Amino acid sequence: MGIQGHVEKANLYYTPKSQKLAIAWAGHNRFEMQDVLRGFSRAMYSNWLWHRPLQLLVDAGEGLQLALGTKVFSPSVVAITHGHSDHVMGLPGLIASRRFGKGAVDKPLTIYYPEHSRGVRAVRELLGIAFEGVVFPLTWTAVAPGATLPLGKTRTLHAFEVRHSATEPALGYKVIETRRRLKPEFAALPQAEIESRARDGRRDDLLEDVAHITFAHSGDAMPIDPALVMGADLLVHDATFLSEPDRREPIHATTEEALDVARAAGVKTLVLYHLSIRYDRATALPALRAQLAHSGFTGACWLLDESELIHLNGA
Repeated sequence: MGIQGHVEKANLYYTPKSQKLAIAWAGHNRFEMQDVLRGFSRAMYSNWLWHRPLQLLVDAGEGLQLALGTKVFSPSVVAITHGHSDHVMGLPGLIASRRFGKGAVDKPLTIYYPEHSRGVRAVRELLGIAFEGVVFPLTWTAVAPGATLPLGKTRTLHAFEVRHSATEPALGYKVIETRRRLKPEFAALPQAEIESRARDGRRDDLLEDVAHITFAHSGDAMPIDPALVMGADLLVHDATFLSEPDRREPIHATTEEALDVARAAGVKTLVLYHLSIRYDRATALPALRAQLAHSGFTGACWLLDESELIHLNGA
């Protein structure tokens, strides 16, 4: 590979190995999205999201292990946003399938969850009763807002506080990756000069480390602070209500609020989830597309509705 593959002015962001970053989020291809994300969202029934490249599950609603099928051994980390039943009742099935199924039964699984979560405590008690004496390769880690958690070799998982239920603690999560980019003071240099300096062994002098948010998830929440997810490649955000008057308690965001967060944060792709089942989809989808068109958000926008990723940009 030539020097240009390592230091290229047209693409200033780099992975830790200094390979050019390929961001697919600007695309509108449903199959590309499904290669990265799988999930299910039906408010009050089941909610979970599987980010395949990160080997990260966010939440574990019912039916999770059935949907994953042979991929049930793939996740390395489960990040629970809160302990409500539609977000945790899939944990017993997931854990049992990994322990008693055919596959990597000894593969460790780390489960992060909000400290003092009553829902998660109930699930752990259920596992202890239903599988008394069985040893699972699990690590349960209670997490406080502001915690930084390991996620592979080059990424960290950051927990942040969100506003949801008064009786059950809730967290959002974001994945931060350290990348390298050309220092601003060298941005005006000709490409030939950049390549020459890199060949002369001065490559490290040209580059600086930057923290980049590759993925963020609000969990069930009121609209989050855009500053928490500034410039994220992908944001999954609560979007329970189509309009503010439909909200009786301050525990879930509206679709317009989620769009406002994404616009203000400059995220590349937004996935709305948790849309209330009160809305008939035949009228809700045109309303969502109209909201998007008037929101000022210019990135790609999707709705996770049950197991379907619905593209909202355009007709």
